[in-house]
Amino acid sequence: MTRAGLQGCIWLLGAALSLGPTLAWAGPPPGMPDPATMSGIPRADPNIAAGTVTVRCLDGGFSSPAIGVEVELEITTDAGTVTRTATTVEQGRATFTGLSDSFGASVIAKASVAGQPLRSQSFVLGPASGVALMLVATGGGAGAPVGPPGEPGAGHGGQQAGEPHGGQGAMPVPGKPFPLDGRPPGTLIVGALDLGRDEHGHSQPDGLGIGPIPEVEVKLIATAPGVPDPIELTAATDTEGRATFEGLDQRLPLGAAIIVEAVLREGEEPTRSQSFTLAETALAVILARGVGPAGLADHAGPAGPAGQAPPPMPQRMQLPGPRADKALLPGQVRVFLLDGADGPVANQRVIVHSSQATGGSSDRVGTTDAQGMVIIDDVAGGQDTLSQVRVIYEGAPYSSSLFELPSDAGAMVPMRVFKPTGDRTRVRSALQIDVIPRENDFASVTFNYAVFVEGDEAFWVPGGMRLFGPKGTRSFKVMREAEAYLVHDGETPWADLDRPIEPGVELRLSFAAGVEHDGSLALDWTPPFPLVDNASVVVVPERLRVTKGVAGAPEINPHAGADGGPIEIYKLGHERFEPGLCDMLARDGYPCPTLHWPGNDISIIVEDLPVRSRAWWIIGWALFGTTVLSIVGGVALRRRVEPREALLSRRDALMAELIALDEGGVDTPEVRQARARTLRTLDRIYRQLEALASA
Repeated sequence: MTRAGLQGCIWLLGAALSLGPTLAWAGPPPGMPDPATMSGIPRADPNIAAGTVTVRCLDGGFSSPAIGVEVELEITTDAGTVTRTATTVEQGRATFTGLSDSFGASVIAKASVAGQPLRSQSFVLGPASGVALMLVATGGGAGAPVGPPGEPGAGHGGQQAGEPHGGQGAMPVPGKPFPLDGRPPGTLIVGALDLGRDEHGHSQPDGLGIGPIPEVEVKLIATAPGVPDPIELTAATDTEGRATFEGLDQRLPLGAAIIVEAVLREGEEPTRSQSFTLAETALAVILARGVGPAGLADHAGPAGPAGQAPPPMPQRMQLPGPRADKALLPGQVRVFLLDGADGPVANQRVIVHSSQATGGSSDRVGTTDAQGMVIIDDVAGGQDTLSQVRVIYEGAPYSSSLFELPSDAGAMVPMRVFKPTGDRTRVRSALQIDVIPRENDFASVTFNYAVFVEGDEAFWVPGGMRLFGPKGTRSFKVMREAEAYLVHDGETPWADLDRPIEPGVELRLSFAAGVEHDGSLALDWTPPFPLVDNASVVVVPERLRVTKGVAGAPEINPHAGADGGPIEIYKLGHERFEPGLCDMLARDGYPCPTLHWPGNDISIIVEDLPVRSRAWWIIGWALFGTTVLSIVGGVALRRRVEPREALLSRRDALMAELIALDEGGVDTPEVRQARARTLRTLDRIYRQLEALASA
């Protein structure tokens, strides 16, 4: 959880506690989630076959399955909407099978449980796996007897008795009322809270942040049967963000439906609560702006089924990698292309690139239909051939993992693409720098770099981005965890970002660099993305010191070193992130000409690194110098020999060799050849002597 999310949790709990002195915090049993928070949210389940949807209907909780309920499944395609029905059986589950022909269609599940009409979120039926979801009735009749106020089993607004925050668990949900002990019945306290984030997850401008919102007018709107006009009451929040309505059991008709609303941000629509009724205890409700813990939305929005909690933020369907598809012929590849919301991407050009071990390659091209699907024929296969699906979506390159086509079937490749953004302020990052001394006055510096893209767009800039090592980098290596995103040729002191950074997932762009030092190591580096405050560290063995670029004394971990020894952990200091020229060019769709992206400049100095002994270096150079001087002196001082003297010495040696041949008494072809060669050499020497004498 982010720091802002953690603060939001603390403030939300604190706000709930501040609304009353004796608020009960019983909570659900450990490990038992509130099924109402998952109602209507589709979940891809790899244990369910593709083309199958299961809908589980519950009457309030897992212990009360709704059996015999008719469930409708609306399947919408370009051709229209088709409705299929099934009846819940054991565990309240209805199963729909044989939906393979509807891949890419939009699906909604509907049912009426305990008199409550329920429906799921819309989801796209994909080929990766089946889908499971729950429809959970809450309120009156939802797994517990409900009667008029004052009777056993009664709850407020149809909520289960005894549940903290009206069945919300240990965390109050904005927009949903919960019981408040210690106040007289008929009292309603409304808290106005700022969670410090907007609906896209972006930080608020200066002056806005986590905390109460004072001086806000809260409007209470009540409607009741037989009362033609709504009843409206108003109250203003105090310095702690609370507005109090008292005596509502006397001022409102019995059974009146209540909604509270307030304008929490100037110029925006009012934030509203769910519809509820008074209970036998006082009630409290929180109206919040921003996105807080668990992805709580800005407001509850229009009142849904009575008592249902706002669903958490939907999760994207997990897509498997390429796999065999026996429904296809050999040489065929079926590609499903989904966007960030699990919707089909239509009219998109898709390339299947095949590479052979012999060096040849080929491309097959197709275009997706309205369901985001395309079948590409005649793709090269074989044991020595690897294929890959490639897509350029709005200028951003996407590719699948490499796969080998089976000999007796085709292949299916689900892929997801996102709209790109070049806004670096949408990316958050954290850095851990590990410095480890090596031999020969080198240090291994590892940059463990984690990045997270906020929102629903992937980060990509025209022309790509390059990550450079620190100044003085002699060697560079991309860490295994980053190989899917960073490409390095094995020689250069940089790596290139190979694909867009997808949103909502923490990824690593880590690398290691070898840097030379003289006992003191100066590291200057610029992370390409904004660093989260107080989230980055420098880690060194205990025998080293970091004397610049860190904040405060280090924390010591006695057994976390690579050798089991102690390490020191320093908080990393850095400059403020400032967008530059490359950011302006990226917004206009132009590549950065320098490939250097300024950001949070980092400059640290690590001292006390071990160095090689200089004595052997001095001795070696001294011996080398002595040897060179001896050779030069010997050449310069040797006795000079005159040419005539050298020729006479050579003549005498050849004469001795010729006499030895004659005295041997051997007459063979080899001896005759040697004697002739010697005579020719002697003749040449005599000629040279005559020439010297005449000169």
